[in-house]
Amino acid sequence: MQPELLSNPKFESLRRIKIGVVRGGFSAERPISLRSGRAVTRALKRVGVSAFPIDPVDRKTFSQKIRKADILFIALHGKGGEDGVLQKALEQKRLLFTGSPSSACAKSFDKEVSKRHFGKLGVPTPEYAILDKKNWRKVAEAFPAPYFAKPLDGGSSQGVFLVEDFQGSAEKLRRSVLRLGRLLIEKKIVGRELTAGLLGNLRLPVVEVKPSRSFYDYKAKYTKGMTIYEVPARIPAKVAKKIQAIAYRVYRGLGLKGFSRVDVMLDRKNRPYVLEVNSIPGLTEFSLLPKAARAVGISFEELCLRVLRDAFEQTGKK
Repeated sequence: MQPELLSNPKFESLRRIKIGVVRGGFSAERPISLRSGRAVTRALKRVGVSAFPIDPVDRKTFSQKIRKADILFIALHGKGGEDGVLQKALEQKRLLFTGSPSSACAKSFDKEVSKRHFGKLGVPTPEYAILDKKNWRKVAEAFPAPYFAKPLDGGSSQGVFLVEDFQGSAEKLRRSVLRLGRLLIEKKIVGRELTAGLLGNLRLPVVEVKPSRSFYDYKAKYTKGMTIYEVPARIPAKVAKKIQAIAYRVYRGLGLKGFSRVDVMLDRKNRPYVLEVNSIPGLTEFSLLPKAARAVGISFEELCLRVLRDAFEQTGKK
């Protein structure tokens, strides 16, 4: 246990409250969310905070449980958690929760919407196009390969695949568009895969991700030993500061709160390109935000307390 954390005046008020950790949910990322929620619940209990799990799947008890909590720690990933739907419902009920408001979640969750906002913010992002059931063949064939095909929503790299040439991937593209309705294709940037986390206004060290596979897909993310992480990334200090500044611009520009993670590709000329932003980063033992926080002396327990404190400060509560 680390009860001394609650002796810190910054966190002392958290002794007296009940935390409902919302995890699980209905999305394809449920298994990851359950792991994130379990890690958060255990961390809070280790420091002496009263915390209990809540799963939206349990419809009969969900409404009752959320009202028993003084604040909800949102550890949901994917649809129903990161898209702003739950946040909007909680806002309407005037319930306190961690992380970003519904409007910011909605902007960051939809990749097409977030790409448009990157443009408005002057943030570099790879060239992209949107496929639908009518235009998919014409647009995908004309788009210069190699490129990635991605669902417009969702995370954990689920449903993402690399298109080396149109003919070899035409059938896979067709099936994906038919299943999803719309699909984003994005130019492949050759270079280094990085991520920049924010904890409130604190800019965390840039992390480099080195997967053993061709790219950082779902298997590489959540299989032990398949990815090497360098924290901080071995890049020039000037480049690291630039990436942190871009991540902060995205964070502020989209109206994100509490914590977030911005994924970036750094090309061979050290030019950064923002891929996407995560309004509720993973909080598992493999997750990137806790690794970055640990590099500056912030334990996982303190990370969770900071996220809670930030939510209270947003509402003027102490």
